[in-house]
Order: sequence, then structure tokens, then C-alpha cells
Amino acid sequence: MNHQSYYPLKFDTRHLRVYVWRIIESLHKLPRTGYKDRGVENPETVGEHSDEVVAIAEEYFAHIPGLGEMLRIHDWPKSKKEVGDRRTDSLCPPERRWSLTEKYEAELAAMEEIAQDMGPDGQRILQLWKEFDAGETERAKLANQIDKFQMIRKSIRYQKEGQPVIAQEFINSSGHFITDPILKQMMDKAIAEL
Repeated sequence: MNHQSYYPLKFDTRHLRVYVWRIIESLHKLPRTGYKDRGVENPETVGEHSDEVVAIAEEYFAHIPGLGEMLRIHDWPKSKKEVGDRRTDSLCPPERRWSLTEKYEAELAAMEEIAQDMGPDGQRILQLWKEFDAGETERAKLANQIDKFQMIRKSIRYQKEGQPVIAQEFINSSGHFITDPILKQMMDKAIAEL
């Protein structure tokens, strides 16, 4: 897959282009833990998830400035080995479950390290990630809904394929976050096809 559209900025130096490419490549090698833990064969990677949320944003919400950029970088902290794709949900075994505070602190430290290595571009990326994580602006609220919607839609696809996923678990945990009319309509349609 060509990940050129994944770049949130045009970087002026080869060093930064290579640095970002390494982040992206590591995310495309990192399986989504929730699916891996359930025994899904060849589970979606964090990078594939990011590609799909960006595609949703570009298809349905291209008029919202910075939304695609925000979704492109929202999972960058997971590229750091000490963070990875950690779970906070109640279905995760307690000995491996992170609290929301632990996850936030680890991801923030990872993004600060990434930002520092990127120079002036890094501060813009860090602020965009903080906006996403806080989920307070209209753009961030929509980005978070797209993130949850993609997870629900993917779980439905896996269940329909006969993978060991119960889509209702994902619907129960995240469906109430989906309030945007376009996303809600797509989610309801996907649920109806189960």
C-alpha cells in the first residue's frame, strides 16, 4: 500500500520524511490488540485502522479542515514499543489492562518524544494529538466518533466472516459515542446487516 496520503504535513527534510515513514511502518506491523486477544486470524493493524479512519474522513468530512491530519497522527504514540496498542476496556484481562490515566500518560510521553525529534513540525503534531485526545473541539469530537465507528464496523465485518468476534461487545462499549448523523446512519445500517 502506498502510504503517501498518510503524511499529515509535507516535510522539507529527508530526515523527517524517513522518521515519519518509520512511525507509519511500525504501526502497519502492530496488530490491534483487541482483535489479536480474541484470536482473529490476521488481525487488522493499527496502521490499517488509521488508513481506514482517514479514508472515512476524506470521503464524508473533507470540508472540515485538519480532520484528516488529526486522524493520521492519532495513533502515533503506539509506534513506541513501551506504549504499543494497550487496552483499557473491561474485557481485557486485568493483569494486562491499563487505566485510562496510565494510557494517557504513556501516550503523551511518547508523543512528546516524537515531537521533540521532529523539531518545529513536531509541536504542531503534538498540539493536534492533544486536541484529539482531549476530545473537546467539534473536530476532535468527530475524529473520536470516526475512530469508534471504524472499530464497530470492523468488528461487524469480522463477525460476519466467522472470526471469533462478538460485534455486540463493541457496539455496547462504543455505539453510544456515535452521534454524528452520517456516522450513525452508517453504523445502524451495518448493525442491521448483522
